[in-house]
Amino acid sequence: MNTKQKLGAKIRFLRKKHKYTQEYVAELIDINPRQVVRIENGESMPTIENLEKIASVFKVDVEELFINSTFDDDEILREKIYKRISALHGQALRALYLMVINL
Repeated sequence: MNTKQKLGAKIRFLRKKHKYTQEYVAELIDINPRQVVRIENGESMPTIENLEKIASVFKVDVEELFINSTFDDDEILREKIYKRISALHGQALRALYLMVINL
């Protein structure tokens, strides 16, 4: 995961934590909602000015936007797990099922 992707994941995490829509965040920082999508997807890097606005919206320091952990967001983890499970078949799927029911 590169810096833009990590930043985007952190912004998505904070947005979902606050239960804000992408449109609402875009309105608060005065950018196009599509730009919020591109930032969250790691396709675009916000300007310094917009980073400051984003940090303000979530009441964090700009530096906090760059602190990220793979395990920050349960929803992201569920999505990753689901993608991997979807690719399993046969013996591997049965083995995973046995592991899960024994947690």
